[in-house]
Amino acid sequence: MKDHTQYAETLALYALGALDNAEERADLESHLHSCTECRSELDALRGDAALLAFSAMGPAPPQRARQRLLDSISSAPPRREKFQRMVVGVLRPRWLNFVPIAATLLLAVFSLMLVQRNSRLLTNLEQARAELVQNQKQAQQAKAIMDVMNAPDAMHLTLVAAKTPPQPEIKMIYSPNKAGLLLMASNMEPLPPDKVYELWLLPARGGAPMPAGTFKPDSSGNAMMQHLMETGMEAKAFALTIEPAGGSQTPTMPIKMMSAG
Repeated sequence: MKDHTQYAETLALYALGALDNAEERADLESHLHSCTECRSELDALRGDAALLAFSAMGPAPPQRARQRLLDSISSAPPRREKFQRMVVGVLRPRWLNFVPIAATLLLAVFSLMLVQRNSRLLTNLEQARAELVQNQKQAQQAKAIMDVMNAPDAMHLTLVAAKTPPQPEIKMIYSPNKAGLLLMASNMEPLPPDKVYELWLLPARGGAPMPAGTFKPDSSGNAMMQHLMETGMEAKAFALTIEPAGGSQTPTMPIKMMSAG
């Protein structure tokens, strides 16, 4: 049966993944099943190998880990020349080749990240340019509008329908404290001789509409009326109806005009 020192070199190669001889690998794996000491040594060698692998891309590993792995390999007993050449030919190129491969992969990753970043920057730049052009157009339109509005010869006009007659309109002033009401009507529809327009006050506190005066427009549809009311009578709204000459005490429907409540 082999002792631990005879497995030293194969154990180091096995930890590095460089034990290519199938027979020796099977022999070592069989030995590892029954040898706790060799399994512990294998775990330690793998940890050292991991630190050395990390040193290819990051900070250098502790010197004791590097020296431990090198001592394990160098302390193994001499072997056949053919296997010795295999050790030199397999172990070193694997570590030496890892650095350019890792560098190439890192370069490819950084190149892809730069391409993606440049693409995003170009997209954002195009969006910013489009927004700038749109803002410039809006600013030009606003300036053109202000130039027309502020022009010394600007004409302010109002257009109405050519065939639509002027709408009836009543303007009035009412003061509850003064108990006075003044009404001015224009464009009112003509009435039969026995009819008048009557104004009604709708009390704010509720109750029946109160008569607030009658008037009859002239041939042009215009009229003016002054009427005295009860002092302090707050009004919710005013309404206008057509009543018999002399007026009524209650409104006759329909209501022709009404103020906003």
